[in-house]
Amino acid sequence: MENVIMSPLKLLLRNTPQEWADATRNTAHLLTGTDRDHPPEWIKAHYGEAFPEIECFENYALNDLVAKRADLLLADGGFKRIIPLAEADVLRAAWLRERHGLTGIRPEDAVHMRDKFLMKQRASAGGVPVAEFRKVRNAFELLDFADTVGYPVVLKPIAGKGSADTYILDSEAELDALLSEGIFAGIEREPDMLAEAFVEGTQLRVDGYYSQGVCRYMSAARYVGSHIDFLHGGFMGSAMLDARGDLSRRAVAFTRNLLENVLPFGPDGLFHVELWERPDGELVLGEAAQRLGGGSIFEENRAGFGVDFKMAAVHAFCGFDAYDWPPTEALQQRISGQTTISPRVGVLTQVPETAPFDWVLDYTCAPAGRRYQAMRHTNGEIATFIVSGDTSDQVEERLRTCVDWFYANTEWSDA
Repeated sequence: MENVIMSPLKLLLRNTPQEWADATRNTAHLLTGTDRDHPPEWIKAHYGEAFPEIECFENYALNDLVAKRADLLLADGGFKRIIPLAEADVLRAAWLRERHGLTGIRPEDAVHMRDKFLMKQRASAGGVPVAEFRKVRNAFELLDFADTVGYPVVLKPIAGKGSADTYILDSEAELDALLSEGIFAGIEREPDMLAEAFVEGTQLRVDGYYSQGVCRYMSAARYVGSHIDFLHGGFMGSAMLDARGDLSRRAVAFTRNLLENVLPFGPDGLFHVELWERPDGELVLGEAAQRLGGGSIFEENRAGFGVDFKMAAVHAFCGFDAYDWPPTEALQQRISGQTTISPRVGVLTQVPETAPFDWVLDYTCAPAGRRYQAMRHTNGEIATFIVSGDTSDQVEERLRTCVDWFYANTEWSDA
């Protein structure tokens, strides 16, 4: 085998064993997660035909034994590449490449895709518009920043993921309430948080991948709902933009400049870039990540463009020729969208198994009868919809219809 693939369980399960086998051609040793519904023996029985070797780890994203095991595998020789698919593995893979002399992005560059302060510094120095920002290590620096830029203020971990511990503070009273919880004083070491001025406008995202220094796929969408709402029991989704439209073209050009000329992205990698369009039309960087976008982003792209860019990226990263697709403007077949709904705290007692709309392309839901907890980051949805429409506006309207229908047809118990 030539490749080590590092993938959380969720990303593994969202493609079939045959799709993984077609992408890797049985050249990859898989390191992945496990949970109560998918014990190691189940994973190996179902995905064994795609991966000659599979190793499973509990609490995958926070388990340092993943890095230790990968280190031992690479020390034995024979492997040419290590392929990370999620945020948790970007720096792990970079350190492993450096330790074992493998090709690919190194830690001093990869850190710009995880450390949001360094990312914003580099982007700003390269002429990319960013909201005013500051690293804040204590309450005084946060208060000074708020006095300088005014409210709302965004506060987030510098190397956070999934919008966990991210706050939008609309007033001094909200800031005081957060400080009363000890967000700085409750940490035994000096914390690193990033404070940013809030950007008014439309939030966008651009997703795709590069291989061998060439952009192979890139598409743009606008968010429906927000990450913060999603974390607090709401929903979050996106509606694809018409790839031939002005906003899509500008968002794609912004992202290409960012990844090709400003940030040290490297020749290979999936990417997820979030940006804002201000009311005056200016595009402003939110953040960039060298990973697959969350939610059902790749499924939404598959529905709209007829291709699975996730599996195409894995295929290329495993050392095979990249798929020769036309530009996304010609590739787009329809406007698609996706939304995910977060759980309430309690027992889900009733949930509909099918959706009654012919424009819903796919609907999945969590099983009834289980107790669910509030999400700590944007990766614990209980329902997902993929829809299609004639325009981005129609797709957004249909996504909101799905959310309202789901809320009206589910029942929860606090018992």
